[in-house]
Amino acid sequence: MATIAKMAGVSQGAISSLLNDRDYGIRVSDKTRERVFKVCRELGYIPNDLRAEVRMYPETGDTCLLVSDKLPGGLAHSFVTRAANALLAYTQSRGIGIARYSETLEYGSDETVLPVAIRNGTASKFICVGAPNPSLCKLIQRRGYPVIVVGHESHVTGTTSVLPDYANAANLALSHLAELGHQNIGIVGGPFGSPDPRLAEMNRAIGIAAPENGIAVSAQDIFHGDLSFEAGCAALQSLTGRTAPSALLCLSDLSACGVIASAARGGIAVPQKLSVLALTDHDNPLPSIIPVTAVISSVEDLISAAAGEADRQVREGLPSGPVKILRPATLAQRASTGFAVR
Repeated sequence: MATIAKMAGVSQGAISSLLNDRDYGIRVSDKTRERVFKVCRELGYIPNDLRAEVRMYPETGDTCLLVSDKLPGGLAHSFVTRAANALLAYTQSRGIGIARYSETLEYGSDETVLPVAIRNGTASKFICVGAPNPSLCKLIQRRGYPVIVVGHESHVTGTTSVLPDYANAANLALSHLAELGHQNIGIVGGPFGSPDPRLAEMNRAIGIAAPENGIAVSAQDIFHGDLSFEAGCAALQSLTGRTAPSALLCLSDLSACGVIASAARGGIAVPQKLSVLALTDHDNPLPSIIPVTAVISSVEDLISAAAGEADRQVREGLPSGPVKILRPATLAQRASTGFAVR
């Protein structure tokens, strides 16, 4: 402690405050913090406390997956399950932390309300699934750790958003259908007025991509549901009874499977009479009697990009402002889309 304090030009109390992440009445600036840790690293100093070691050598810390308490199903949500598996694969099974957080709680000096992975101090890279909590982001960043938000755009200073390229995904889907001659296209969408920013972004992207591909989508061509298998069944009955589209763009794989199953029961041949295309977040085979053509923005790709960016920021420093990284979608042409019948 005395050697470090002398070389860094600070008191031993300041050193203790920094290593233990405690405020002992000694305020230490970020610049001083970096100088102290630089001295510690140059000396090869390894603290006995794991939390202090992670603060000094953040590259050795765990990666924590922070999951919003507003996400339906919480840790059982399929996106979270795939994200956790993808993160384990990225870290080569070294182990990860998973914790829930509140999007609205004001996180401050009361450590008892902090997610355990943050309170324990063993994680140094944080990947957030859900809308970011500004106070929690600032608390993490004050320790010099990166916050990467997956699937949502964050405007919090210093955070990085890793998002599907919604415009790219919408254009891939609609241009594929347009090339097959489809002009009367229905949309199997999410709940009307859903607060989910991912659905809002995709709806906005479809609204832009449709006219660019010579497609007019009116309100009567859109079915609003919960994107489940049952919603897909109901969507087919609703849309074919009104506008009889030649193709349906489904904003989930389950609703696409529901459409195809309902079409089979109703004697509507797919793709001869009706083309079906799904937007999905994985490239696994779908539980459908007909292989489903899909535009894929995979969770695995998002998580790999997010984890790689977190590692980079630990080495090179946090960004000065909010940053957005877009990941491209891919089109998997299968058997559920075909030429429009003239």
